[in-house]
This record gives sequence, structure tokens and C-alpha cells, in this order.
Amino acid sequence: MKYFYLLAAFLMSSAMVAQTYNVTFQVDMNQQTGFTTPEVNGSFNNWCGSCAPMSDPENDGIWTLTIPLQAGSYEYKFSADAWGSQETLLQGTPCTVTNFGFTNRTLSVTADATLPVVCWGSCTDCASTPSVYDVTFQLDMNGQTGFTTPEVNGTFNGWCGNCTAMTDADGDNVWQITVSVPEGPYEFKFSADNWTTQENLVAGSSCTVTAGQFTNRFIDATQDTILPVVCWGSCSPCGQGNGPYNVTFNVDMSQAPVSFTTPELNGTFNNWCGSCAAMSDPENDGIWSITVPLDPGVYTYKFSYDNWTGQEELPVGGNCTFTENGFTNRTITVTENTTLANVCWQSCEACITGVGNAAKNSFGIYPNPAQNELNITGINAGQKIVVRNMLGQSIGMYNATGNVLQIGLSALESGLYFISIEKEGEATQTQTFVVE
Repeated sequence: MKYFYLLAAFLMSSAMVAQTYNVTFQVDMNQQTGFTTPEVNGSFNNWCGSCAPMSDPENDGIWTLTIPLQAGSYEYKFSADAWGSQETLLQGTPCTVTNFGFTNRTLSVTADATLPVVCWGSCTDCASTPSVYDVTFQLDMNGQTGFTTPEVNGTFNGWCGNCTAMTDADGDNVWQITVSVPEGPYEFKFSADNWTTQENLVAGSSCTVTAGQFTNRFIDATQDTILPVVCWGSCSPCGQGNGPYNVTFNVDMSQAPVSFTTPELNGTFNNWCGSCAAMSDPENDGIWSITVPLDPGVYTYKFSYDNWTGQEELPVGGNCTFTENGFTNRTITVTENTTLANVCWQSCEACITGVGNAAKNSFGIYPNPAQNELNITGINAGQKIVVRNMLGQSIGMYNATGNVLQIGLSALESGLYFISIEKEGEATQTQTFVVE
């Protein structure tokens, strides 16, 4: 009986010993210089430095090491000469994982395995690995306040926040960092303090690319590169007289068929932020204004009100508009200090004189909004009735034959229109109506 219990205890003890598997690591060092012995460091050996040296028995530049590992998941990387050098791995690549700002290779052990040969610093073999180049980013933060540490975020680091923090070694507020990136095109921008703040870049400017609503800097890495010093939010150095320029925007809300409290200006220059650029009407004449400092460049924008409660519906193909990805907005090219002309809400032109002054209008219209038909009352036979669109273009002309006129609207698109009694080409009375 004693032997039975001893045997049972032995079997239970053996079952509690975790299964180990032999894992062979392989790294191609043919493109590396300045090292003596590569090593494998990981969570399985407490990142111990030179405790797991590799060897190159065939002297072909492929270094290998077999390590017995228990089943489980691990992080690791290749280094050399007791951490004298180590791989720089690109965040977001398929063989890596990033935790606490560190990007390492990842491994799941479930059986004996010989891992494929990989190039130092890459997830693939050297034959299919693009060249890696050092890119130095330089940012002038003079004139900027309220930040601690600038950083570079881009497609090369997964827009990771503060994982690529910059430094200012000589204290001149020009911050730098050098990043090793594989050959290819990248988007990036400068931010600070883990995205607490970020640049607002000008769409259409020389150093940017815009995809959807996002405007970023870009670079095509084809060689080791030291990028020129640029000013925060600009493609140029600071203090070169290239802006910003004061641009005054004006919108006439006196005829706007909406109920609003405060109009606002939204565009690519403020990330369509809602109510951050509220306008004012200091003369109480219905014309709302705001002056915004802008760098030279091409912008799109529109007027809205009350933090996007409502917004303009602008005409496609208008002389002040630009349509992209289904969105029609106003556009402006900034080259100098500018005061833009007054424009009517939802129009490229100034409001037509007399519109909205009900006291001067003796004729009536109904229903408003309308769908298929509009009735005009209080008119006289022989009067000329003209319908115009938001661009002021005549789209319908009618001669009254009595005190009431009914016009069809089925050919009109939804939107705001003007209807006028005209004499010798001049509007004597005008009202607005909306087609639903």
C-alpha cells in the first residue's frame, strides 16, 4: 500500500511540472556592423543582457539560439554585447506588441518551434525588408506656451502619443528627435504632452496632405534625412514674415430663414470645432463678423450657428465654393491681410436689397416652406414676378394677370430662393421662400 501512495505522489508531482518546448531563435545580422555577439532578451530571462548569447556555426551571418521555454506568451527582442545595441522595432508591425512605451517582438509557445530567420529590427527576412533610414525632426516652439514636451506622431509609430518625445538639448526651444523608419511615405504631425495639444495645419500648404477631415505633414523616406526647422503649425521657419495674416469674415444674417443666437465660423483652420470661433454683430445691423489670424494657404470653411445646431447649405459649383467627398464648403486662399466682402447666409453674393423687410412688402406668399406650388397674393395685373436662386440668378419669370399668381416648384431643388416684384430690371419688393 505504501508503494501505491509513493507512486501516486510521484505521478502527481510529475503532472505539476509544466511542459517545456525547445524554441530556436534566428536573426540575420548581415546588414549590421559594430557588434561582437547578438543575444536574445525577453520576459522569459528577465531581459538579462548577455545571459543568452547566440552563435553563427555556419558563419553565414545567421545567428541562432535554442532556448527551452514553458508554454505561454512572451515578449523579446534581439540585442548585442550585453545591451551595447538593440533593435528598434516599428510599432504596429505584425510581429510586435507595445506596452508601457516599449515595442518588442511577441511569441506564443505551444510546441517545439524553429522561428523563421528575421532581419535585425524587422518582422521579415532581409531580402524583403526595406532599407531603414534615420529621419531627424526639428520643431521651433518659440512663441508657444502651455506645454511641457513636444512629440512626433505619425503613421510610423501608430500615432502613439508620447512614445516619440522630443528633446531640447541646448535650451533654445528648438526640439529634436531622430527616428529610424523603413523606406516609404509617412504622414505625421507635432503634438505635445501625449496629445494634450496638437498642431492645426493648413490644408493645401506645401508640407501637408489632407485625407478626409485630417490634414497632416508628410515625408517620403528615401535616405537619411535631417528635416529643416519648422514653426509649430507652419511649413516654414518661425519669424520669416510669412504670416499669419488677419482675415475678417462677414456674413449677413438679416435674411437667414433660421432661428439662431450666435453664428460661428468653422473650417479646416480650426478643425471644424463648432462654437470656438463665435462671430459678433457690433453694429447690430445683421452683419456678423470675426477676424482670424491664418497662415498662407488654401482653406475650406462655412458658417454655422449655435455649435452646429444649424449650418449653411451651399450651392454646388458656386464661385465661392468647393465640393469634395460630398461636402460643399466655401474656399479661400490666404496671401495677405484680407477683409472679405459681406455675403448672404448660404450664398456667394451679398443679400438682395429689400429682402426680409416685411413692412415694405405689400404682396404675400404661401405656403412657406413650400413643396410643389407657391401662391403669390396682393399683386396687380401686368407686374413682373421673378424667382432667383441663392446666386442671384433668374430661374423663373412670370407676368401677373390678376391679383393672385400660382407658380410650380417641382423643377426646383430643396433650398432657399428669392421672389421679387421687378420694374425695369430692379427689385421693388422681395421676399424669401424655402422649397422642401
